[in-house]
Amino acid sequence: MENTNVPMSKRLVGIGLAALCIVASLLIPGSEQLSAEGVKTLGLMLALVSLWVTSALPLGVTALFIIVMCPVLGIVPSLGDAIKGFASPALFFIIAVFSLPVIMLKTNWGVRLINMIIGWTGTSSRKLVLGFMIATTLVSTVMSDVPCTVLFLGFALTILKATGAKPLQSNLGRCLMIGIPIAAVTGGMATPAGSSFNVVAMNILQQATGTSVSFLDWVVVALPVVIVMTPITWFFITQLIKPEPIADSALQGIRDQAASATKVEPHEVKALVVIVGLLVLWIAGNWVPVLNATVVALIGLTVMFLPGMSLLTWREFQDSVPWGIVLMCGTIMSMGAVVEATGGAAFLAGAIAGSGVMDLGFFAAFALMLALIYLLHTVCPIGVAILGIFLPIMITLCAGFGVSPAVPTIALAVVVAGNYLMPVNPTVMLTYGEGYYTFGDMFKTGVVPSIALVLIMAAWMPFIVGAMGI
Repeated sequence: MENTNVPMSKRLVGIGLAALCIVASLLIPGSEQLSAEGVKTLGLMLALVSLWVTSALPLGVTALFIIVMCPVLGIVPSLGDAIKGFASPALFFIIAVFSLPVIMLKTNWGVRLINMIIGWTGTSSRKLVLGFMIATTLVSTVMSDVPCTVLFLGFALTILKATGAKPLQSNLGRCLMIGIPIAAVTGGMATPAGSSFNVVAMNILQQATGTSVSFLDWVVVALPVVIVMTPITWFFITQLIKPEPIADSALQGIRDQAASATKVEPHEVKALVVIVGLLVLWIAGNWVPVLNATVVALIGLTVMFLPGMSLLTWREFQDSVPWGIVLMCGTIMSMGAVVEATGGAAFLAGAIAGSGVMDLGFFAAFALMLALIYLLHTVCPIGVAILGIFLPIMITLCAGFGVSPAVPTIALAVVVAGNYLMPVNPTVMLTYGEGYYTFGDMFKTGVVPSIALVLIMAAWMPFIVGAMGI
């Protein structure tokens, strides 16, 4: 979600910082440790971060500007060399999976799901929050975090309205509005389809090492983390912000809506078949190489338009894809390769290694790096850029310990996605905008889960990746 209401002063600061980064990189000479092209590349990456954080320019414009500056500054010979990341299969995967929430929102499967949840939870407010979080987590494994949050936010607001819950007064409102986006980002960790961060990380791994992580391998590694983190986040949300009881009458509206949707329409069956089919093929790709994540996603997208299916119109698909983010992902993939080629990644890795952090041993060093990256992303929610900058570095550092590059690849994608502390990323901002909770509410519920996530990733990733031989 792009912020279009940015103060002029903030935009000018962003442009000024970007210009300063670029000019400084031109004035700093190269050295044996880092070439002049490497210096300019890092300066350009800092300019990218400055423009993105301050929303000084639209995302797509920022992306195109940064890419075209590569040949202008002499970092690469031509524009063709600068835009190689736009030919990445990962970018087409990201585009294709934005079709999934569109076809789901055109069905009543969500209403039926919520009706099942309240049938289990009854009037228990803590169980209701847990039910919403479990359902959101499950759906988010195959749906992007933002549309998944939008879907369940609508259902939650229906219940809150029926109970007369007021913003900043209702603890149930606080719990649901914090719990839903937290569950969405948690569920997005489970599969490559759950978050664009996952696919970007996989692509950077492929570019940096020539190795890959399959769809099923990712699920086996990351799903246990999701299973553990969902109850942890729920416990601290509902324990620190105790939700008030719910009257049974407040749930009747959901029951009535579900009752009117008892007949399963043909398009709902088709949508379910397509989504289940995609999951089956993604898993089958673990044994059938041609069925990689992107090939399956593009086949699924085509099937949605076939005569007799008609699950999607081209206009609906065009409107569902955030093209600015797509351009940004392509730019980061391209810039990640340029940083690697010009020696920037090796230079930063050497600087970190020389700081003494690696003398702490692998677990402590890895956990500390994950914690630093997590905090950076909390205050500077530019996950794709952070992956582009830090993942090549982490791969290099882990190689020094003899650790598989799959470890930092999955760990960083999960840590970047799992922002539990502040509502500053697009997913959490969706519910924060409803006014039910404050920064402080989210921060106090997220401190322990954030620490737990970092420690779990630092301990679990090397163990399970090593056990699987990835």
